[in-house]
Amino acid sequence: MYFLPALGLVILGLEWYLKRELGMRIVCKRTDELSSSEWRQIVALFESVFERESSIEHLKEAYTQNVLGYSFHAIIEDDGQIVGLNSYVPAYYLFKGEKMLFANSVTSMVAKKYRDFFSFFDMVKAAYSYMAKHGVSFVFGYPNDNSYPVLLKSKLMREIGKMSIHCLPYRIGGIKPALSFLNLFSLSISRLWVGLLGLFTSPDICDYPVHKEEESYNRKRYSRPDEDYRKISERGCEFVYKIMRYDHIRTAFLIDVSPKSSRNFNKALRYLIRHHGKEFDLILYVGSIPSLYTGLIRIPERFEPKRFNFMGYILDSKSIDNAIWNLHLWDTNLSNYDLL
Repeated sequence: MYFLPALGLVILGLEWYLKRELGMRIVCKRTDELSSSEWRQIVALFESVFERESSIEHLKEAYTQNVLGYSFHAIIEDDGQIVGLNSYVPAYYLFKGEKMLFANSVTSMVAKKYRDFFSFFDMVKAAYSYMAKHGVSFVFGYPNDNSYPVLLKSKLMREIGKMSIHCLPYRIGGIKPALSFLNLFSLSISRLWVGLLGLFTSPDICDYPVHKEEESYNRKRYSRPDEDYRKISERGCEFVYKIMRYDHIRTAFLIDVSPKSSRNFNKALRYLIRHHGKEFDLILYVGSIPSLYTGLIRIPERFEPKRFNFMGYILDSKSIDNAIWNLHLWDTNLSNYDLL
């Protein structure tokens, strides 16, 4: 029963070994060490794997707008041609009050011909070793449902948890066209709901033991010219949002709110309704919220439009302990996920 799968793994391993012997290699570089030729190959690989257009300028922005001014990359080369890439964006995080360098796994792409477990495993392991030498203490990422079981079974990453999704269905007809006749009702109820809960919100700030260093992070994170992020400061509260079509629904994504209090979340919702109520039908926030009294409603897992798997890997076990695996200690949301 187990003979054929085991034989398949042996054959794949032998094939990978022969490829390595015949000219394939894995190299690790920083973004500022990539040549013009390598950039052209990376863009070509990106477009081939993800089937959408990109450019050197777009990817450079994505990989350099961070606290170090560069990202970390593990590259698979075959006869000098780039056939695989894993990229990690650095950020300063505070873990139990200590400032540390973390890295967010944002891109994993391998040309179809080279997609096998051993290629992927060796590429990720090479990246981990390289980043550890450059002072990275912890790696985290948000793999899709295809990558999640591979990372879990190979122990390349360990599960931290599933991020929750919260919403405010503002204009019901924009979400379900058949219910358009209820638009006026849903608009009135949504405004009343948010306004009423605003009376019960608290200014108490939820302090997460694991969180990004906001000043250095936000200064670079939202400076890319190609993304329509809007950052608002209002009465001691800062929040970032982005309005776009998601699954054919006009959606206002609440990316981040700071400081994390139920009152500040409610302020952000009231601002969106007041200033952009005609531009969206649904408000979404991905991540934990400080209380039930914000105006957002948690979507039950079986109805979630997408699963946000959250995983990590410890590179510096002297600085990071097992508390890192408790999802409830993390302040994580779309400010971390929505990088590319």
